[in-house]
Amino acid sequence: MFRVKLILLALLFLLPATPWATTLEVTFRANAQVSAEQITLGDIASLSPENDLARTLAALTVGRAPLPGQSKELRATDVIRRLVHDERFQDVYWQGSDKITVARDGIVIDRQRIEQILVSYLQQNLDKLPRAQIRLSSLRVPETFTLPRGELQYEVVPSRPEILGSSSFSIIFRIDGTTVRNCTVRCRIEALAEVATAATTLRRGQIITPDRIRMTRQNIAALQDPFFSPRSVIGMQVKRTLHAGKAIERRYVEPPPVIRKGDLVKILASRGGLQLTATGMSRMDGRPGDVIRVQNMNSGKLIYCRVDAPGLVSVEF
Repeated sequence: MFRVKLILLALLFLLPATPWATTLEVTFRANAQVSAEQITLGDIASLSPENDLARTLAALTVGRAPLPGQSKELRATDVIRRLVHDERFQDVYWQGSDKITVARDGIVIDRQRIEQILVSYLQQNLDKLPRAQIRLSSLRVPETFTLPRGELQYEVVPSRPEILGSSSFSIIFRIDGTTVRNCTVRCRIEALAEVATAATTLRRGQIITPDRIRMTRQNIAALQDPFFSPRSVIGMQVKRTLHAGKAIERRYVEPPPVIRKGDLVKILASRGGLQLTATGMSRMDGRPGDVIRVQNMNSGKLIYCRVDAPGLVSVEF
């Protein structure tokens, strides 16, 4: 009996129009495009004449929409079978395409859109980046995908909080406040700037002079606190050998000693409000704040003193 009803329904669908027997015509389209998660009758068919009943029936859900950017096929006979039991469809004439391809549109996120998002993020966070020409390179982005329609929001999270040196970014996409996608973009950040580099090989212990450095343009993303002006590095002492062309970083240099081993120094000894002075000989190199061994010239004893300034050390007794 069920098969007979389906056959009769299909025959009805294929019969020529008989407007005298109907009060409402429903014409199925061969192709339809939707934006929402559900497919309504009005998405896949036109209803005439236009009246309150037609508008009410057009809003009825007839199926679930495909994912954004994808499509699916519906059969008009299946839709009719689902709706025909509703008494409001008793005097309806069905016509049009039996196969309906439903495509769901959305917000396309491609490589160009990803790059725009990251560039915008870097521009908004320039205060966290060094003064340099910032650019992205070696981008590896996911394949193009489509998000549902709605108010698009996104959040960018670098793999390192300081941003510079990050090897990837996570982009969290939200539509109308709901998270719909999280993708990871692998890339490199290049920060090009003029930095002080070794003009020749710099040996450990050498004092940096103007002829020993050269300002060159380098990617500072992988550097740790380089020098951006000659004035800030000239006069520093090299802590380890640096080959020509190597960027000079603060970890490789230090201020030169203000007291050298063998220098005569003034010892300022204090206790409470009492202060005494003596002459001593430094047995170590020292910079302000260092604690070095000093030999008291009067007693011959070795004592530990703090370096305060060139030629001046202090100790408490």
